[in-house]
Amino acid sequence: MRLHRIKYFRLSLQESEGSAEKKTSHDVFDAVFCDDPADHAANRPGLERLIRYTQCGDTVVVDSMTSLTSSTEQLCTITRRLIEKQVTLEFLNENLVFRHDCLEVMEPIIAVMELIAEFERAATREKQAIGIASAKMRGAYRGRKKKLSDNQVVSLIDRAGTGESKSKLARDFEISRQTLYRYLRST
Repeated sequence: MRLHRIKYFRLSLQESEGSAEKKTSHDVFDAVFCDDPADHAANRPGLERLIRYTQCGDTVVVDSMTSLTSSTEQLCTITRRLIEKQVTLEFLNENLVFRHDCLEVMEPIIAVMELIAEFERAATREKQAIGIASAKMRGAYRGRKKKLSDNQVVSLIDRAGTGESKSKLARDFEISRQTLYRYLRST
């Protein structure tokens, strides 16, 4: 079993490419992975390379939870992925270590973090709904712009009434089949 220490960090907007060496100079690591600040959750090549690189027994060192991710949900997902690979995850600023060999302790902690992430999602949805309701009362909320004009909707309904293929109609009007069916139901 190999025991590599691996560093992961994200450069901040103020840091330059040359500062990557400064971040790792005080400690010795077998590998270092880094992402740019512009990289978002869907595009984190450094993080994905890190996860592919890690093996059982490795330790991943991260300065802080916020340098790993900005969402609790992503934090839980990444932590679980690493623990499933039997990798230890160490957060220096928070003085927190998720050890793969202490699952009976780690599982409840991750479960609580997942509940907090679920709470955050629900709170965000509630705030959004309140904001939309408030905007509607002020008359400022109009919703999404309609994909088709009234004339196009009439043409769509006429062509659908003649038995034309729904797939062809969706392609011709450049809408999804779901949107097509929504227009057809609204008549």
